[in-house]
Amino acid sequence: MRETGLPFDDIRQLASNLPKIDENALRHTSAQLDEFNPAAGRGVRRICEWYSAWSGRSPAVHRAVVTLFAGTHGLDNRLTDNTVSRDLHEMLAEASAGNAMLNRICHQNDLGLKVFDLALQIPVGDISEEAALDEKGCAGTIGFGMEAIAGGADLLCVAALEPRISVSNLALLASLHDMDVSAIADNYDLPEELLKKILDNAKGHHANPLELLRRLGGRETAALCGAILAARSQHIPVIVDSVAGLAALSILKTLDADSVHHCMFAQSPDDQLAGLPSEIGVETLLPETWCGQGAEGVAMAAGLVKSSCLALQGKQ
Repeated sequence: MRETGLPFDDIRQLASNLPKIDENALRHTSAQLDEFNPAAGRGVRRICEWYSAWSGRSPAVHRAVVTLFAGTHGLDNRLTDNTVSRDLHEMLAEASAGNAMLNRICHQNDLGLKVFDLALQIPVGDISEEAALDEKGCAGTIGFGMEAIAGGADLLCVAALEPRISVSNLALLASLHDMDVSAIADNYDLPEELLKKILDNAKGHHANPLELLRRLGGRETAALCGAILAARSQHIPVIVDSVAGLAALSILKTLDADSVHHCMFAQSPDDQLAGLPSEIGVETLLPETWCGQGAEGVAMAAGLVKSSCLALQGKQ
């Protein structure tokens, strides 16, 4: 990204100039399926066509990469007496040692794995009292997230490491989707007045999703925005999971309606969030919650996409 006087200007420019769908590749794959594999089920067909439409080539995944982002929040730490940060460090340590279920799923499906520690020792600001980030820090974290595609990939699978759902991402989703604050507070065991206070602090910024992200979002959500945009700029289809992933997709959809069409959501979210992928405009790969953690869910969904793309192997 070129530098300007306003950090968010480059993000907005990138989002407004993303590559469009490749209609020729989509038609070619549809015709190939009709000719060589007419018995392919609707699920396999939609995955193959989606992959070709956004990669610009026949469906074949050779270098799928799972990229995870981890960030800490001042408010979550306060509400849980730092338990959430300790749990996050334990998740990172287990994945780094190769002992997590995530590692086994990645090994089974031949997936690369990257985990980014986003300054865990410096939580973003307590969003009930102050903005989470300044504009320069938020834009810089979006830019850092773009490193997800460094080294190359032909399928990017992104999520946040989430020991528990962050108040930050619930607030973003409530704000962007006009959700029932009382129901969210009750369902996720949060003080309703606290959530209302957070949303009041963000009033007047709904038309500017990057400003909303700066005020309410965490580093993991900002980095996910960057990863999704970078992948689109390089014609890489994306699988997204985690509640932070839902928040990132919502921010980008509000920023530019076309910016998330190259994405699929890994597994249907639970409870009040179940309808959000459809509202955002992305399809869901797994029809229910298969894994409690989004990191595991996105890796499992990647295996489904890789397998589906074998439908035309050797036929092109």
